[in-house]
Amino acid sequence: MKTATSTKTGGTSRVQRTEAVLAGLLLAAVLSACQATKPESARPASAAEASSPQGDWVLLRSVVPAAEAAVSSGRVSGVDPAAMVAAHNRWRAEVGAPGLRWSDKLAGVAQGWADQLRSEGCAMYHSGNGYGENIYKASALMWSDGRRDLQKKTPQQVTDSWGSEIKFYSYADNSCSGVCGHYTQVVWKDTKEVGCAMSVCGDNSQIWVCSYAPAGNVVGQKPY
Repeated sequence: MKTATSTKTGGTSRVQRTEAVLAGLLLAAVLSACQATKPESARPASAAEASSPQGDWVLLRSVVPAAEAAVSSGRVSGVDPAAMVAAHNRWRAEVGAPGLRWSDKLAGVAQGWADQLRSEGCAMYHSGNGYGENIYKASALMWSDGRRDLQKKTPQQVTDSWGSEIKFYSYADNSCSGVCGHYTQVVWKDTKEVGCAMSVCGDNSQIWVCSYAPAGNVVGQKPY
């Protein structure tokens, strides 16, 4: 049985945490909207559509409650901040990289992108939002009678799946013999903050997103 734990950020009020998550969610929503913008050859908006603020209010009505709910529960979409930070820092400690701290703003950014990917059937591709980003997907548990149940994944399991890419990374020549960019972002020494979120798709598969600042995987640099 998984025990839920709540965490508090020392010296940070609930209002401040709500504002931080809201800022991240708004940023992610704006980025998603920009990506969804049609080219100029698409149908032009009418004058009424162009001047109406209704779309902006719809966006705010959906984002503000999400930020408040995330803060009131002490986590964003089921992701335990303390467990996720600890899972990252275990890998970082192995290479002497300083520990990460949790960011509610980055968690909001991650939530926005996780929700966007969920809306696309749990697609997997990067947002390109300027932050570091790791993505993880787990399919549903399939039963012989056709049922699809949600797998119980922990922050440790998710982070370890990225960390396992260490076997593909060569520190000597700073190269990968397979996919290893998730691992190098986890241990990137100059990254200071992380925020993560999870969304569940209609078929009970799940998508996890972690956002990092400053971003790692800078070309020509070693992670530590």
